[in-house]
Amino acid sequence: MKKFKKYNIDATDKNILNAIKNNEYGRVASIKDFIEGLDIIDTNMFISLDARWGEGKTFYIRQIEMTLSYLTKKRLEQDVTDLESFFLNSELGSVKLNNTFLPIYYNSWLYDCHKDPLMSLLYILVKECGKYVSTTMDNKGIGEKILSLLSPFAITLPFGQISGDFEKTKEMLIGKDILEEIKTAEEIRQTVKEILDEIIVESAQKLVVFIDELDRCRPNYAIELLERIKHYFDDERIIFVVSVNKEQLIHTISKFYGTSFNSTGYLNKFFDINVYLPEIPQYLKRNDILQTNQEQYHLKKIVNELSEYYNLSLRDTIIFQQNVEATSKQYYNDSLAQGCILSMFIPIILVLDIVSQTEKSQFMEGKGNIFKELCGNISSLRKLICRFGGNATDEDESYQIGFEKIYEVYECTFLKNKIYTGELDVSRDLKEICIRVCNGH
Repeated sequence: MKKFKKYNIDATDKNILNAIKNNEYGRVASIKDFIEGLDIIDTNMFISLDARWGEGKTFYIRQIEMTLSYLTKKRLEQDVTDLESFFLNSELGSVKLNNTFLPIYYNSWLYDCHKDPLMSLLYILVKECGKYVSTTMDNKGIGEKILSLLSPFAITLPFGQISGDFEKTKEMLIGKDILEEIKTAEEIRQTVKEILDEIIVESAQKLVVFIDELDRCRPNYAIELLERIKHYFDDERIIFVVSVNKEQLIHTISKFYGTSFNSTGYLNKFFDINVYLPEIPQYLKRNDILQTNQEQYHLKKIVNELSEYYNLSLRDTIIFQQNVEATSKQYYNDSLAQGCILSMFIPIILVLDIVSQTEKSQFMEGKGNIFKELCGNISSLRKLICRFGGNATDEDESYQIGFEKIYEVYECTFLKNKIYTGELDVSRDLKEICIRVCNGH
């Protein structure tokens, strides 16, 4: 079993703050523009932030969230000592806001097992603000309304994680149904407004709710969440930012309503503004995960260029490099024929494991034109193959001679019942060696 060290790409507070401090992936300027755009919005707004999976949407919106929190605390002259070092030399620390903001992050995927999206969203609003802890138990008005709205979650939500004495209220709430507590949509809307008043008035001028991971939710939950937001949060003090892969969400809606349904038009009616998150340039996705020595120059070049060739997302780039780093790297060696060949074969196997299991199987069975295609299009592969071309008069001839040698090794490695008898010093068990290296043995 390979020794796998996970590169920490989770959107923890620490990682988000470090991303702000170090301007990781060069997005600070874009985040600044986004925040300044939020600051001039003076009405209820629904914004979609569109990007494909793995391009860092969660990191992006969480950086916005934490920057808004820092700037608002600073403007209200609250203690920001624990945050100051991260923003001190950042362009984000100097942003001047006209409004104060209360940012809330809602990971919808964590709650799509619940029955009613409205309940889970209100739960997060109240929980994150911490406002209701003092009012719920003492105030007969808004406190009771919050508890009645949260009643369907009396058993399933982790009240124990929140400060406050909930033992008696849990007994009161068990078995209650929101439809028994509030009969009409107008009453729900009024109750939501009262809760929002309680949350916003003393905390900030604007509430910004970041909805994340919506395209990962069950179709009915994703659709109902959008509808609930549109129906019950029509308040000029609230801005919703929904990070989503719109192409995937449109596919989700089509699965729910049928392929003949105008899913694109239906989705667009929910959003006032559509913002596209630019992809991170491939050169900024490179990092220090893959550690190589002076005899493994070609390995690192091939890994980087395969990432670019397949246009891997940020997440997949990191996973790819983690997987290569976890292999038995002592087998890669630019000075040995077999070491060079493994520097070609192993990264191809590992990138195809991410990109296409079908193509990976074909490559491992010596079928298809995948290897030929990659050798012809990846410059680092081509240069390495030219080394096997001997003293040819030009690069094309050198490549052709070298490729014939390498392709013979490839076929004898992965095709059944074909034994290598060529001039290169490679093992007859090269396929088994490839598998062992991939497994970290």
